[in-house]
Amino acid sequence: MMDLCFIVIFIYIFTFTTAAASPIQTTPNYYDEWCQNNCSSLAECDEKYGQNHVDLQIRVRFPIDDGPGRHLVFDKYFGNTINRQSFETQFIFDIATSLETSPCRIYVIAVFPEGSDSYWDSENVFIKFRLFPLDTDAVASLTKQIQVPASQLYRGNITQTTDNLFGLVALEWDFSLKMTYSIAIVGGNDVIEPREHERYLNQGSLQSCSEDKNTDSLYCTFESHLAQDMEYSLGLQSGHYVVLFMKESGKNAVIVSFRLVPDISLTATSDGTSVVDWIQSVVTNLVDQISDSESPLYKGNLTFRIDPTWGVSGESKQLRKYTKFLSRPIPQTSDDSYERCKATHRCPRAWSNYNQTTTQISHTMQQFNGGKHTDVALFTGFEDWRRGIRSWKQSCRNSVSDQCIPETDSERESSKPLGAHFSPFDFASLGQSIPTYGQSFNSGLILNQKELQRDTMQQQMLINEYESLMKWLDREYVHAVTDDVNHRSRDEIRANITNYTAFITNQKQLLQTLSTSQCTVNCTLLFNTSNAEMSGAVNATGVVTTTSNGTEVVVWPFDSIDIDENVLITLTGQRAMVLLSRSSIRLNSTINALPGTLGGFPGGFSVARRAEDRLSRVCIDEVESREFLDKCNGKSCCPGDQPISQLAKGITSNNVNGPGSPSSRVYLFTIQTSAPVVHEVMYLKTSADIGQTLSGGFRLHFNKFSTPFLPHDISAGALKAKMENSLNPSRLKTVDRSDTPVGIGVVEVTRERFGTSGGFHWSITFTSAVGTLSKDSGRISVTSELVSKGARATIETVKYGNSIGGAFALQFLGNTTRQIPHDVSASDLKDVLLDDISLLNTVNVLRNDAVANCNDGFCYNGPTDQSGGYIWTLSITTDVGNISPSSPTSNDFNTEGRVEDMIALNYLTGCVDSQCPQIEIKHGHGKSHNKEMRSMSTNKPFSLAYGGAGAGYGESGGRGFQDIAQGKSYGDNELSDLLGGSGGAGKCCCVFRFDSLVHITLRVCLNVRVAVGANQPFQLAMFKGPRGRGGSGGGAIEIVTANDIILESNAILSFDGESGADAYMFAGGGGSGGSILLAAGGAVHIKGKLSAVGGSGGRMKGKHDLAIDGGHGGGGSGGRIALYGESVVIENESFISLDGGSCSNASSANNCTGGEGSLFVRASLDTMLSLDHTTGAEGTSSSLYLHPRKTRPPYNPRKSLSVTQSGPEYDLGRAIQPGRVLFYVKIANSTDSGWDAMIELRESRWSYIASKPSSIDYTAVIGLAVGTEIRHGTNFIGVPFTDEHVNSLATIYPNVDSNTWTKVDMRFDWKRKVHDLYLNNTRIVRNMPFRGDGIRVISISNFFEGSGVWLDEVFIGPDTTMGFHCPVVLPNGSVKMERPSEKGWKANEVSGESFTLPMQRHESHISARALYQRENDVFIEKYDGDEKTFFNSDIKFRTDQGDRELKAGKFHAGSLLKIPRGDSFDKVFLSNRRGSNHDTYFWYGEHDYDNDPTMSSGAVMACSTQDFKSWKYEGAMLHYDNITDMVHGLTSTLHIEKPKVLFNEMTQKYVMWMIIDNGTRDLGLAGVAVSDEPNGPFTFLRSFYPDGNQTRDQTLYQDEDGSAYLFRTFYQTVDYVMPEAVMQPTWESVKNADGSINFALSHHRAEYNPGYDDYHDIYLQRWRTEDKPWKVICINRLTKEEREVPYGPEHLNFDGEVCHNPFEYKVVLGQGNPMFENSKNGIQSRFLDPNDPANNAWIPNSVPSVKGQTWKANYEDGTCGKRRVDDDKHHFDPSLPFRMEPDRGNCSNIVDNPIHPTLPDKRVGPQQTTMQRRAKYVAISRLTDDYLDTSGIVNVYEGGLEKGADLLSLVRQFIATDNAFGWDTDHEIRTVYQSPVKDNYFHQERNRDRIFHQYETQLNDASQYFPSCVYDGNCPTNFSNT
Repeated sequence: MMDLCFIVIFIYIFTFTTAAASPIQTTPNYYDEWCQNNCSSLAECDEKYGQNHVDLQIRVRFPIDDGPGRHLVFDKYFGNTINRQSFETQFIFDIATSLETSPCRIYVIAVFPEGSDSYWDSENVFIKFRLFPLDTDAVASLTKQIQVPASQLYRGNITQTTDNLFGLVALEWDFSLKMTYSIAIVGGNDVIEPREHERYLNQGSLQSCSEDKNTDSLYCTFESHLAQDMEYSLGLQSGHYVVLFMKESGKNAVIVSFRLVPDISLTATSDGTSVVDWIQSVVTNLVDQISDSESPLYKGNLTFRIDPTWGVSGESKQLRKYTKFLSRPIPQTSDDSYERCKATHRCPRAWSNYNQTTTQISHTMQQFNGGKHTDVALFTGFEDWRRGIRSWKQSCRNSVSDQCIPETDSERESSKPLGAHFSPFDFASLGQSIPTYGQSFNSGLILNQKELQRDTMQQQMLINEYESLMKWLDREYVHAVTDDVNHRSRDEIRANITNYTAFITNQKQLLQTLSTSQCTVNCTLLFNTSNAEMSGAVNATGVVTTTSNGTEVVVWPFDSIDIDENVLITLTGQRAMVLLSRSSIRLNSTINALPGTLGGFPGGFSVARRAEDRLSRVCIDEVESREFLDKCNGKSCCPGDQPISQLAKGITSNNVNGPGSPSSRVYLFTIQTSAPVVHEVMYLKTSADIGQTLSGGFRLHFNKFSTPFLPHDISAGALKAKMENSLNPSRLKTVDRSDTPVGIGVVEVTRERFGTSGGFHWSITFTSAVGTLSKDSGRISVTSELVSKGARATIETVKYGNSIGGAFALQFLGNTTRQIPHDVSASDLKDVLLDDISLLNTVNVLRNDAVANCNDGFCYNGPTDQSGGYIWTLSITTDVGNISPSSPTSNDFNTEGRVEDMIALNYLTGCVDSQCPQIEIKHGHGKSHNKEMRSMSTNKPFSLAYGGAGAGYGESGGRGFQDIAQGKSYGDNELSDLLGGSGGAGKCCCVFRFDSLVHITLRVCLNVRVAVGANQPFQLAMFKGPRGRGGSGGGAIEIVTANDIILESNAILSFDGESGADAYMFAGGGGSGGSILLAAGGAVHIKGKLSAVGGSGGRMKGKHDLAIDGGHGGGGSGGRIALYGESVVIENESFISLDGGSCSNASSANNCTGGEGSLFVRASLDTMLSLDHTTGAEGTSSSLYLHPRKTRPPYNPRKSLSVTQSGPEYDLGRAIQPGRVLFYVKIANSTDSGWDAMIELRESRWSYIASKPSSIDYTAVIGLAVGTEIRHGTNFIGVPFTDEHVNSLATIYPNVDSNTWTKVDMRFDWKRKVHDLYLNNTRIVRNMPFRGDGIRVISISNFFEGSGVWLDEVFIGPDTTMGFHCPVVLPNGSVKMERPSEKGWKANEVSGESFTLPMQRHESHISARALYQRENDVFIEKYDGDEKTFFNSDIKFRTDQGDRELKAGKFHAGSLLKIPRGDSFDKVFLSNRRGSNHDTYFWYGEHDYDNDPTMSSGAVMACSTQDFKSWKYEGAMLHYDNITDMVHGLTSTLHIEKPKVLFNEMTQKYVMWMIIDNGTRDLGLAGVAVSDEPNGPFTFLRSFYPDGNQTRDQTLYQDEDGSAYLFRTFYQTVDYVMPEAVMQPTWESVKNADGSINFALSHHRAEYNPGYDDYHDIYLQRWRTEDKPWKVICINRLTKEEREVPYGPEHLNFDGEVCHNPFEYKVVLGQGNPMFENSKNGIQSRFLDPNDPANNAWIPNSVPSVKGQTWKANYEDGTCGKRRVDDDKHHFDPSLPFRMEPDRGNCSNIVDNPIHPTLPDKRVGPQQTTMQRRAKYVAISRLTDDYLDTSGIVNVYEGGLEKGADLLSLVRQFIATDNAFGWDTDHEIRTVYQSPVKDNYFHQERNRDRIFHQYETQLNDASQYFPSCVYDGNCPTNFSNT
């Protein structure tokens, strides 16, 4: 011990004497191998390693003024201390041990206290030491150990008191940055908070992020991003940037301490300057980048939020030029005024969604941007063409009784529109559903290039917007995604942006799908109703079905149909076509059906169609008219034609040309009579008188024929030849004997001699002559030229031929004719048949020997045999059995009528023997005498349209060139069946005209090729021209939609009939027009063309007179068009044509022009209602248009007003109580000064009101009459019952501009039954009462002679204006306005009243005795001093609620912004747009709303005025629901206070600053929002703490140079700090672990007492067993059995003894007295065992003179303390009781606390706050150039405002004084926080010009923490420093 003292004294002398001359030289006292090989002193190491070292610094808790800290400094020390050399040596050993390295590497450079001249911390010292050589691993190890209490470092004698909050500082490597993150966002639950307002993160020093388990923690991801950012921006290698420590610096910032770890290779040079240079270059680079907003630093994941006002380690600070901490690009406010109107709730933020598939309509609204969609009763903007006028129904049906009558059941809404054959909902929709812009879908048949271009452009703009957002987020200075501050880094933002990425990807896919969903060039659509396929731009298969009448159609159902003019539509197929849509149909293209398709019948030409051709057109589409055998590309041009020859093959023949075709059933019959043949025989004789000899000759004569001179002896053969050659025309051959005399035919001649005179007898048999030749007038005669007397020649009939005579009759179609002569002529037979058989249409007869001049048997048309029989060739037409299918594909297609036979009744004469004449009737003309007739080889009737007549449909067709009837009309005007037009009649004439051309025309009409020879030039010319086919009928189409049908101006629906074919002789008749049926559940709006025109008749090209009225064809009739809808609007520019076809015959008497077709229109509405897609309110494109009424209503006689008529109404389904009804109305130009429209809100539908007219006194709850003025009223009898009510309504708007939208906004209070009415956002009607329980119907009616009326943007739903109203100027000039309570600083923020510390009574074990614990403090003066003031509240204005009384706000509490006119502000304000030369003032203020939990809790509202009398509602600028806590990430409901708005000319933005708080008002955030327009909407950008502190009272000021300043108040408590008064040892009582005083140990610590300190005492007690409880045992002497006897007299035996003598003996164990509680368990020793932990809970720490160690260490170090407690003594030592106790009266039990007199307390302890003073301050911060942040320049003044002035008065006071702010001379970056006042700095500013006294009505903020130590380095006591 003496040696140690000697060494200490020696070192002390050495250091004391050398301190002034040179630096302290230290040498480790441990000399190891490293020391030997390298260096062992500071000088040697400096020489060897130069700059290859690192200087480090830590802080340890050792007093510098007393105790072990003596000689650590040379100007202050007290008492006995340990010298510095020992301190340093022990420190070096501690460090070397912890690093497991040589002490020779470590040297202490300096030891110094913390503080400055005004601040002194005597309890802690800094130790600066140097490590040789530079060792980054050692530095890292030591850094970590400091943060680990269990590390080797804390086992050192000195380093055990290391301050872990200070950590290890590498003096040239460690720096700091400030980042604008809340520490909770950085570290979450890892944040350490040892004391209030002192929070930090030390994971960097702990190197905890290197452990795998922590890699993904909240803090470690932050640290990883930060390290990557710094390494990238500064060009560092991995590991060269190390985060050490993060400490909270204000509410939304942290100070990040980091280390630049150099590369060991940089130490290669001997002087090591490269390390210094490297560090300096990196720091310089960092400083430069902080000042450059475009540097890589600001592009990092986290470093974009570095605060330049901190610089690097508080140096090189930079001003903020503009804010970098935005959540997204500052958006451009929409140019769409209506979107802004919706966003601000000037207009309802509502949507109407139409489901095309179900036709369900949903109406929703949002209370704020991004809010939830909720259902509302009605919103319709009429923008969706698919919806049309759906749900706008007729409100009142007219009747002769001048009353409204309820609608009938059939008029109620049905899924199948009126007039339609099919419902769109009965079929599955076809076509794709392509998503398009705006979350809508192109479902169905959508081919509209303009809409596609618009959609794709908007879709691309949407993609571009989000791509720009992503690029901005990647490039600019983002904060994080709004509403989630936990997205701290760019990577985390990108992780969130992946939603945008996915969204963009989806949108691009949508764009791709949308772009390719429609063709853009050569768009075609082919509808084929035969195979039900639609192909081309869209492919789909239709549905084949039938109408209720069985007509087969093909249905193509879609959700929507939209076809523009760029689509080429081709229709083909035989079935009619139906287009269905579940929404609207919009057509702007041509739909043209070729005649003969889509249910149109082919023209007359063919007798049948094959079954397999049922679905095929007769002629190929590109061929208009063809004959048989004509070829097209090697094939038949008209493969569907069926010649009559095909009838023999069993083909069915019916009316293939349609029910309106002039078609008939044609019967071909041949009637033939016959009888037995008997040849006539004549004898020719010559003779003379007897004896005479004949000579000469004779001549024969017959029917003007004569033979030449015939010799008297001519031979039989010569006579035959002469007769056949001379008595027949020319030569004997078959001729056409129409005008040539008949001859004798063929004869057979025999000759015999007769008589003696040389005469002869010739027998002449007439073998070809018919009947009896001699009976004819032209009988044979002979002229004799014989020479001889009595010569004579005679001829006589010796045998007559057989001739038929008599009559016959005919039976046909149930009728029997009269008896008909056997030789009846063709014309007579025709007449008989037509007269006697009534069902015949036409009869045409051809008879052989038609002129009775064919008895020689040599005629083409001669009798059939020589008995005189005839053949009559009959062509008969009738309607009986002429099956007419209603459509080309009808089930009757293969149905044929019954074949009727003709029966003959025989009354003929001319029997020969038993054989009588026969009459035979054959079907067909196979037995006809005419070869051409015979060529029609059919034995069955057939149907044929012939004669050139026009087809009928809507009317009759035009007459043809024959006497056959023209086509008849069929169907009905309503188009109850969907039928096509019919074909016109063909040219055929053969069946009703037999003449000289019959051999040509017959074949032509019946499709038989005629071989024409060159000798027939006339006939040849006929076939060079076109042939006379009848025109085909027009097709049929039905278009049905649940909503509207819109035929745009380019739309053409053409279903015309085909013209008849021209021909040389006989032209074809025109086909009739087809049918068009349009049926809409909404409006049918026609701007284009509808055509169902009949085809014209064909033109006859030749000249002849064979046909009636020439050979021209008749025109077909027009078709049918039927239009059904709620409203049918046929615009003036539209064209509807139903004309009949014309004909070429100029004569009007022949009726050859087709009749006009039928147009049927049925509309439920009695007015015309449609959507107008050319105009809309608020810049929209569409609106509802009520067309002017052109006809006077049939009731309500006109009085002083134009007569009203009921119009459409919208039924909500039930009565509701909406908070708001809003719509826009516009009146067209009108020359009439009367009324145009009436708009009413009603409780019930007219059907209900009309049923109870006598029980109600009003029909309209509220109504508006609109004309040249607007009138308003409530509860009146309205349209259509009367129009007198208009006169009684009050005029509220005297001048209404035509063609200008007027906004009508009604807001209801149903509890009070009052309403307000706004016109164009200005309240006109205020709190007007009304009666009614709800609104069910809104109706609009117009007036006769009134103008057209537009209605748009109709909304019925909640009032989202939250009950806000703009100011109302009362008659007395005062302003009335409901405002929320003005809020200020809360009471706990203002703080309480001043208070003093309670007087402290120093207690001891003496004062704690019972003697002194008496009532009334007897024997002791408890408090004998003065109380000390600790908290001084230097605040003048305060209330129980805070700094002001809570009271309702006023108009003046808002913010007013002037919008000037006529100067440079025009370009940025709204002067040119508002059309006024007056300044406009915008008022902004918060509006709280808690009346409806489903509504937003409030918003910043705005109003505007130009005269401060009339105020215009500008809406909600920013909803509370759209603001977020971007500092803490709290999700509770927030609200806004005190919004202020300025215009930034540089950015052209309106900037709003506000206060943001939660419900308990714990936040006090500032918020910033921007807009391009003063009337919003404003987009929220950020919330933060400007300059780090809260605010509750702020305002803005804009200087003339454009600079802007933020004024705000706050409260702060300033600490007054001085060293703590330290109590001397006598008075520092020893404490137990729980903090209570241990009196025994306190006494024991101070002086020696044998009773307490003699350790032998315990052995004496044990030896005497005094420490054991008393216990008596009786032992049996023989058995040794033991028996314990309890204590007490009741346990004694009869002898009064404990044991039974002599059998037992007694043994007593222990001496504890059971009678006393304290000793019953034994008497314990008073010795306080130093080894007992309970005696070592206390370590002295407040007395500098007391060594800081446990009681055990103190006891054993004392002069009387014992190293060994037992001292080799044992408890059974018999000499122990006789041991002599030494005299220890002067012993001390504490080695460094000798007995001394009590000294006064000293202020030598740690710094402490001795007093606090709370005051109010005003901070004035200059804003950044963009006004979005504070620049860092701030001035702070103490005080409050006087005389009730608000913060604006301070602004006015400042601007009234030149340079009052001091900005011109002072641009220093500073903090708003006040530093603690230390030592002699107890004073406050006394400049009265700078002291401001705040009224308690203003908001203020207060600092609850002290980041001034961060800014200024002046930290309050006990704050950890970095």
